[in-house]
Amino acid sequence: MEIPDRAYIQLKHWNDQAFAEFTKTDAIYFTRELIVSGVELGKDLRILEIGFGNGAFAGWCRHSGFDYTGTEINPDLLACARKQGFEVVDGSESLSTLECRQHFDLIIAFDVLEHLAIDDIYVLLQRSRCLLKKKGLFVARVPSGDSPFSGFYQFGDVTHRSLLGSQAVAQLAAISGFDVVQARAPVLPLKGVGLLRYMRRSMMLLARSVVSQFIRTVFHDNQKSVITANMTIVLSVR
Repeated sequence: MEIPDRAYIQLKHWNDQAFAEFTKTDAIYFTRELIVSGVELGKDLRILEIGFGNGAFAGWCRHSGFDYTGTEINPDLLACARKQGFEVVDGSESLSTLECRQHFDLIIAFDVLEHLAIDDIYVLLQRSRCLLKKKGLFVARVPSGDSPFSGFYQFGDVTHRSLLGSQAVAQLAAISGFDVVQARAPVLPLKGVGLLRYMRRSMMLLARSVVSQFIRTVFHDNQKSVITANMTIVLSVR
């Protein structure tokens, strides 16, 4: 289903004035997610973000001194990013326009792939592979098709088209020229988040561990699967 661009921004509760703002918790999450994914956070890190949305990750990248480029199909969000001086590309155009002039260490896609049909995900991965340096990484966060708890995210947005399980990710990676480095739960940092949040998250992690193991054992024949509502995917260029 297509929703008008301005209406989608309003539905997501995004705000033009808050574009590219990020919280301390956001910064802790981005840092840990990339470190756990195997990304070396040096000042020369070149990042391409697919679908930057309201720009929280873009703002964190700028604050961290990384070389950032973003793509987005929403013209209002593109205008916000350009107004603030970000290097951005219209996501409705082919990524092939970047292939001859830029090679990235990391391509990031937070909460994007679920908006695409499977064929379009395959095309995106193929083009992403051409944009990445040797040993470059593609990192994405999606609702987990392995999990009985992903419905809150997957079906909470009528523009979602695909639900990927870890085995489907492996299939797409294989035919796109990637190796799957990780398919796991997104990080839930404990350090630096404050005492109350630390206690709450510690209990959440314990509960998730117990429930996940139960579901894998009883329903998934003890195979590897990602039972959290969301899944982080880390792919490397083969």
